[in-house]
Amino acid sequence: MRMTSSENYLAKSVAGTFGVVAALLILSFIPEFDFFSFHFRPVNILADVQLKENPKPTLDTAKKIRPVFADTCKQGLVCIEDYSSDTSGLSSFLQALDSSGLRKVRIAWFGDSFVEGDIFLDPLRDTLQAIYGGSGVGFVPISSEVAGFRQTISHTFSGWNSSSIIGEKTKSHPLGFAGSVFWPSSKAMVKYAAVKKRRLSNFEQASLFLYTANNNGIYVNGTYKSISASNSIQKLSIGNNLKSLELEFSDSIPLDVYGVSLESKTGLAVDNFSMRGNSGIGLSYVSSAVFKRMSEIHSPDLVVLSYGLNVANPKSNSYDWYVRSMTKTILMIKESFPNSSILLIGCPDRGENKDGVYQTMRGVNELIQVQRKMAAETGICFWDMHEAMGGDSTMIKWGSMKKHPYANKDYTHLTFYGGEKMANITAGTIFYEKEKYDRKKSMLNSNKSTNDK
Repeated sequence: MRMTSSENYLAKSVAGTFGVVAALLILSFIPEFDFFSFHFRPVNILADVQLKENPKPTLDTAKKIRPVFADTCKQGLVCIEDYSSDTSGLSSFLQALDSSGLRKVRIAWFGDSFVEGDIFLDPLRDTLQAIYGGSGVGFVPISSEVAGFRQTISHTFSGWNSSSIIGEKTKSHPLGFAGSVFWPSSKAMVKYAAVKKRRLSNFEQASLFLYTANNNGIYVNGTYKSISASNSIQKLSIGNNLKSLELEFSDSIPLDVYGVSLESKTGLAVDNFSMRGNSGIGLSYVSSAVFKRMSEIHSPDLVVLSYGLNVANPKSNSYDWYVRSMTKTILMIKESFPNSSILLIGCPDRGENKDGVYQTMRGVNELIQVQRKMAAETGICFWDMHEAMGGDSTMIKWGSMKKHPYANKDYTHLTFYGGEKMANITAGTIFYEKEKYDRKKSMLNSNKSTNDK
């Protein structure tokens, strides 16, 4: 008997349904993974009928560690927590701001992909420079995987070998303080061009960071410049009041190059030392001698450690491994920058898809408590960025906005609109800390004046 068309369609439908179910079952066995910007989440076709277990937290997140001498905070703000022994954790930075019209005041911001590309730090830098003066993008490496979308500098390069804290390392080319090192392979060049944006249209002062054991030379905008040998990293002045900067190197010259600094002579500078995939522990691959050299030649007034996205894990029951390694890293940074304020910033909010429902990733709140504890035990300052930005599910709300969303659909990274939002929150916190500092300073001066009479 010949099969009718209706029977034929039914057979195809049944076969198709079984095919889809089989494919979904296969996908359910594939673990969660990231491939460049693509994030694969496991498929669970039985999610609606499975019993859901509440994950057990590694810490009691309701019991927060607080500074012994907790200061007041304005309503609507999440203030910085000072765990230094004499509550002067931010004093070096806040005091330096009073002299921004006479000298350079520098923020060295070490972070992960949350701050890469200047999406967040550009509006923060611009806001702070509007108040305290200054211009320029600050530090830029020799090559960068985010050069294509970074809007604060035009950056092209070719002919370079490299090593970094998250890639292969080589003893013959020690890492620089940004966590990377570059050396020329063949006709190496790098070009930086200013962009038509407020406070970014001119390189008032350009410097190059490099190391060479021999007398060498490079070409700066077509002009040969000799370089003397030294036994440590140099900060070499290479130009003033430029619109563009092109550097050319020969592969026959044995030298290590780290990046340039493009900024003004006075005012506030914000250096973006971010690196995708870094948990913060990677900084331990950089020699403490290199950081101490940075303290001498680049002198940050505030060192920010902003990590967490590559540490938070919904499947982890303990962050002990992270505490052991990161605590050592913090202490090394603290020792290397004795004249700087040190600020540890907690993990921002991050969303995940749990059985079809988007929520703050399990483990984020536990990680923040661990980070706060590390700040307390090492005697530095801590800022709860997660709470400041709105707490749980903030990234999901931001990513679900229909017009100008603040977060991408990965519910992990900010859009340019979100960068401005986060910059306003951060700047507001800094301004309030400065206000409190000025108020205390005025009271101390008033009391001193009274006692002198």
